[in-house]
Amino acid sequence: MIFSVHPENPQKRIIEKIAKDLIKGEIYILPTDTVYAFATTLNKKSSIEKLYKLKNIPPQKSLSLYCKDFSQASEYVRMDDNRIFRWMKSNLPGPYTLVFKASKKLPQYTLNKQKTVGIRIINHPVIALLLSLMDMPIIGTSVFFEDQYLTYAEDLEDKYGKLISGIVDTGPIELSLSTILDAQKFPIEVIRQGKGEI
Repeated sequence: MIFSVHPENPQKRIIEKIAKDLIKGEIYILPTDTVYAFATTLNKKSSIEKLYKLKNIPPQKSLSLYCKDFSQASEYVRMDDNRIFRWMKSNLPGPYTLVFKASKKLPQYTLNKQKTVGIRIINHPVIALLLSLMDMPIIGTSVFFEDQYLTYAEDLEDKYGKLISGIVDTGPIELSLSTILDAQKFPIEVIRQGKGEI
């Protein structure tokens, strides 16, 4: 099912329903400030296992946490250098994924062998409104199928419509990837250059 929402002022009634579904462990495809992403709640192991199957990736691959702010992000990662926090304050929200060592609050079934996790504070009204209605981060991963990113809701519906609870459509997304940064120490190192400028 496709939920068409306004790209700048998403209808709160629709987003409230999706937030409740995510908290229950349902899976949605959401727009971000880069590409579409599979998303679910953090506290349902079975939902996260389904997320891996949908993307056809092994559990050793790390997923990303979409956090509403720096305070929430700091609960789930080990952030030991104030210079990294200052960099985040200056550059986020935005198209960056910052890789940190995970804190003990993050469930083991969400972690890779390195016990790291990518943190995103996303500049998108849908994600911001969803997170304001939830008491935990969203966990997600970009939608990638047969070597391409799908950027139209109709294409996503054709491929995944029967496997998920819904797709939030704010119009076609311009294909761009987040810049991935290793934030385990300062200075931060670029793992993948994407949309976010360094």
